[in-house]
Amino acid sequence: MPISTFERYGLTSNPFRELASESLQDIEVYHVNLEIDQSLQSIRDEVWEKENRVVVAIVGSHGTGKTERLLVTAAEAREHKAFTVYMDVTSQTNWILRGLAGEFLKAAKLAGVPKGFSYPAWFREITALQKVSDEKYDPIQAGKTIAQALSENAPAVLLLNDLHNLTKTPELDAFGKTLQEVFDAIRPGVLVMFGCYQGYLDWIVKNRPALASRINRTFYLPKMTNDEAALLLAKKLLGRRVVEEIEPLYPFDKEAVAAINEAAGGNPRRILEIADLAIEYGVEHRAYRVDGEAVKAALAAHQEEKPAAESSMGRSDAPSPMAASTPSAAPTVPVRRTFFRRGPRSPESASTASASQAEPDA
Repeated sequence: MPISTFERYGLTSNPFRELASESLQDIEVYHVNLEIDQSLQSIRDEVWEKENRVVVAIVGSHGTGKTERLLVTAAEAREHKAFTVYMDVTSQTNWILRGLAGEFLKAAKLAGVPKGFSYPAWFREITALQKVSDEKYDPIQAGKTIAQALSENAPAVLLLNDLHNLTKTPELDAFGKTLQEVFDAIRPGVLVMFGCYQGYLDWIVKNRPALASRINRTFYLPKMTNDEAALLLAKKLLGRRVVEEIEPLYPFDKEAVAAINEAAGGNPRRILEIADLAIEYGVEHRAYRVDGEAVKAALAAHQEEKPAAESSMGRSDAPSPMAASTPSAAPTVPVRRTFFRRGPRSPESASTASASQAEPDA
């Protein structure tokens, strides 16, 4: 579909194609602050001032904003010139400790750690961890080394994304002990934050109570309200605007936002996915505005196409044991076929906040 077709909505292109927050360079621009973000900001401020040491768990299902909050923390840490280590624990990650040691060495390079004979002890020990060949390492000593590297470079942050994937590696027990030692040994000025599914946190509490007891704060990501969903859409739309003095949510209206949020179950990633379907549908049908009925029609059309596409791909939807909190597909929305208003009408504002009003940095 030609990009120019989105000009009817004052856009250069579809603003919802970059769905994953991890693909965005300016993550803070699109981040929507929820109530829990105020608490997270207070925790980070204490760490930057070296007033506290904290272990934080960010818990939620797929697409609720775990990665986004880790990336926001990483961006803010770099602004404060904090030592920042970030690692994605993927389902393909075989040796967590080796990969993490590599991320520490990258962070050290960015931080300008002295080279040659002046390398600090923690740097040499981290380098040794990168050469570990299997899970038969000393997990306690590894934890002490990681904690020392963080503490001596405070303020420092260690960010572990999708830690539930740890259950798929041979290091499950060993790295769990390493994390427990890290949590015990870090000093003020260090923040360790990880994101995971609810099912994995429940597993830790049941099977690794000592590790669970070291987690200082646990934040459960809530469903978005309609107002929060509207702000999320408005921020994404703003990134593709070519027309000034236009409604922040145009071409969506209040009913469209409510329909999108209901179908998405308040899940931010699903909100963007459904908005993508809806705006494409509006362009295809040359709609003046994408209203609630257009959203429902777009979802119905997508549901009709989905079975054939899945059948041709031989898709398997068997869930992972640790992904118990991963949401299923959005519910099918009852459809009443719609017509589109071609003529002008007075557009309703779908948000009391203008997209140009910047939110406080998270």
